[in-house]
Amino acid sequence: MAPVPFQHPLRYAPLAAVGIHLTSTVYLTYATGASLYTSYKSLGPAQDTRSRLAQRKKLVPTFLALATAALSLATYTSVISASLSYKTWAYEHGLDDPELFIPEEEAVLQPETSSNPNFTYIAHWLSDTPIYFDALEIVAEKARRFWWGQQIDLATVAFSVLLSIEGKRRKIPLNTAFLALAHLVNLSFAQNLFYLALLLTPSPLQSGVEDLELPIAPVPTSKLSQLRNKFFSPKPKDWHLHPLALLGTLALSYGFIFFIPYAANTPSFPAVVLFTRASTFLPLVLPAIAPMRWGTIQSHPHDAYSSYTTVFKTISAASFVLQAKASVLGLAYNTPNSHYHRHSTFFPWDLKERTAWERSTTAVGKVLGSLSDHPAVQAVGWDALLCTLSLGIWAAVRATDVQEIIKSAIPVFNFRHKREQPIDESASNASVKAESEAADDVASEHSMTLRRSGRRTKSRVGSVASSSSPIEEVTLNPTTPGRKRGRPRKTKQAEEEKAYEPTPSETRELVEGDVLPADGLDWESAALTWGLVAFAGLGSACAGVFGGECISR
Repeated sequence: MAPVPFQHPLRYAPLAAVGIHLTSTVYLTYATGASLYTSYKSLGPAQDTRSRLAQRKKLVPTFLALATAALSLATYTSVISASLSYKTWAYEHGLDDPELFIPEEEAVLQPETSSNPNFTYIAHWLSDTPIYFDALEIVAEKARRFWWGQQIDLATVAFSVLLSIEGKRRKIPLNTAFLALAHLVNLSFAQNLFYLALLLTPSPLQSGVEDLELPIAPVPTSKLSQLRNKFFSPKPKDWHLHPLALLGTLALSYGFIFFIPYAANTPSFPAVVLFTRASTFLPLVLPAIAPMRWGTIQSHPHDAYSSYTTVFKTISAASFVLQAKASVLGLAYNTPNSHYHRHSTFFPWDLKERTAWERSTTAVGKVLGSLSDHPAVQAVGWDALLCTLSLGIWAAVRATDVQEIIKSAIPVFNFRHKREQPIDESASNASVKAESEAADDVASEHSMTLRRSGRRTKSRVGSVASSSSPIEEVTLNPTTPGRKRGRPRKTKQAEEEKAYEPTPSETRELVEGDVLPADGLDWESAALTWGLVAFAGLGSACAGVFGGECISR
């Protein structure tokens, strides 16, 4: 094969882009870790009951292990894909004897040392090959591979809406960093980190906890808020963006996702990919920069539930339509040797086995088997499988109501809406529940229990029940001059039996807090979630679970 000359002069901007990518990944991972630390340190005494401590001890390592597995998968597939791309580029340029093809004036260092050509080759390789768009284009150029890639794109849109709603409600610091990690690493890594944030932030964070001392603190959120408030007026606490504005951002995202396979192998592909990635940040950015007239102030937190359900129904419907289109095209795609790609020269193929498998398997098997076509396809495919696993586990952990999942995932199904209790009743129920949990903890941790004096209570009740004469009434009256000793018992009883009335701020915090599931994991919700993934795709399943999460309080 004749060597191909270098297509572009030696440039260091692509090398700097790779460095920025790696540095941003490390920094944002640390920033999300700092956000989790902030949430953990801000947990109040009401969240330290025995049941919640046992829940965190069991679930935090689970989602942390899933996030670690997702990060390891992304690292492995990225290294393999980059190595395959570099080998293909070197083979096409005939670099078996590199000194013949790299001019002396283009060499960065002197050619005496063996390490000099390696750095020069990498710089030329990055100058000639857009490695990020190259990997995405390999996924999008064939219908079978795009079936896997579109799962991640649709699920990312639903995840961005969840970040916009729950991240704002719970005041999770550095909320946008989770979505940035979904693009820089993979979606399953970002989702599992956000599940950890939800577990460690059962109720909205109080003001003033964003700037906790850390070994190497990231950019404080207070400074970012001050910079934002200089250009955009802050919104009230109960202000919510109008659903039509949010649906407009979703229309942009789905429009760009629709055009991705048609833009593959064209000069417009990088622009379409960039617009697709940027549009997912609009649900997070728009509530901060939109004018006041684009939203409404809700008097009760639950008044926004109907708009949340509408948004997630739209996400589920659009995801189902796009996924059905990709499924039909993938099943009907019968082009011979469709597993070949631009890096097939150095990919370990067994041609006889692959050809026999292509002829004998079904259309569904071919779509699922495209997972092994290229490391880039493996990256998005295994990412989708990890997202499916963690999504089902999260639905089981939260014990999300099956009706709420179906109501958010399937637009044509409408269940009778549950009657919402007033704030005072729900607050009183939550306070009684918290007091009962605290009382159980105290009773189990101490061997002795406190009891009241039975004699006084008995005599007091008996005297009140059987009092019919004026003499007994005089005896019970603390102001009677005949009684000189002892304290007024009736006044003390009234003080003991006086009900606790929470303040309005405490009431709102109780309403906005999570309710701990009573009976462990709800595998019925997990089974429904995995069934939705198999039937309607990952995007619709995420819409159902995330929609149920947002209206479960």
